[in-house]
Amino acid sequence: MKFQDPVIIQNAWEEFKVRCDNNIKYEVSAGKVLQVPAPRIYTLGSFQVYIGISRESWGDYKTYPEFSDTINAIEAEVLARKADALVNAEGSTQGLKFDLMANYGWQEKQAIEQKVEVTSVEVKLLPAVDGAQISTSEREVDV
Repeated sequence: MKFQDPVIIQNAWEEFKVRCDNNIKYEVSAGKVLQVPAPRIYTLGSFQVYIGISRESWGDYKTYPEFSDTINAIEAEVLARKADALVNAEGSTQGLKFDLMANYGWQEKQAIEQKVEVTSVEVKLLPAVDGAQISTSEREVDV
């Protein structure tokens, strides 16, 4: 095990979030190079690279009781950040949707609306039961 204490992973997670939140990109405008804020969406893969462990090792840490709360909290925060980014149109909408569907089992909800219009009614007369009389005119029918 690379880490012996979950606090080390938690501290690294806080540092990683600051790096993501404070990320900048450089753009050229009117011949000048500008620093533009470009926060990055938290991903488990990027964090795992940041702390130098594999996805398999991450899964192993999750099985250790002393690490499970920290790992689960980080995973929950990553998911919440991705959902928030999708709702607030940060980053690639299609990329976020793909990630949430592929990695978190999200599905697009589809509603199907149907309208039915009755244009005719077919009436069938059936034989009387137990010798009951069959009405032969509208006046004989009880409504």
